[in-house]
Amino acid sequence: MKGSSHAAIGAAAGAIAGYQMQPDLYTIVVSSLIGGVSALVPDLDTNGLASNRITLSKKFAQWLMQSVGIGTLVAIAYQFFTTGFSPSIILYAGIGLLFFIISHFITQRRMLTLTGVMVMWLGIVMHQSIGILLAGSYIVIASFLPHRSYTHSLLGLAFYAFILHHLQQEWAFEGLLVAGIAGYTSHLIADMKLLPINRRGVKLLAPLWNKEL
Repeated sequence: MKGSSHAAIGAAAGAIAGYQMQPDLYTIVVSSLIGGVSALVPDLDTNGLASNRITLSKKFAQWLMQSVGIGTLVAIAYQFFTTGFSPSIILYAGIGLLFFIISHFITQRRMLTLTGVMVMWLGIVMHQSIGILLAGSYIVIASFLPHRSYTHSLLGLAFYAFILHHLQQEWAFEGLLVAGIAGYTSHLIADMKLLPINRRGVKLLAPLWNKEL
């Protein structure tokens, strides 16, 4: 199922969940948005639209790292020929060379890993937000998982619910937890092999039971 379909189903599920919490337009609209975003979260374990849209382009990251690396080496060469040798030149040369080398090995998946690390750092900066810190850790973990594994299981759902619980406490939006759970759950149900449109299913009980449902 395409990401747009998951988002639409998740938005509907979120709206229904929000309506059950508070039947007013504001709650329904915000809950619908939360449900739609949450329905895309399980697919952070793959190089799909969900992961690519929250990360920088791999090509842009490579260009940026190579530019920083070459710029650093050029600056060091200029310093060497104008002021002579200093111990700091070796350190900065190593940093510049490291940026250049890393740029040749970075992949879109590792861009997702870096995005998760940045979100975790944001959680620390923003008055040590546990919810944002946990969200970053989810992204980092998902970037190393094969598609339709733990993010598509009840374990992944439980972890996401734990994140939502902390975010709801920090952001004081009552429907955040139920709308997010509804959206995430809608993705798992829509990907089940029980539906005729799916060739593969999801391992809901992984790692205890790895049979696809």
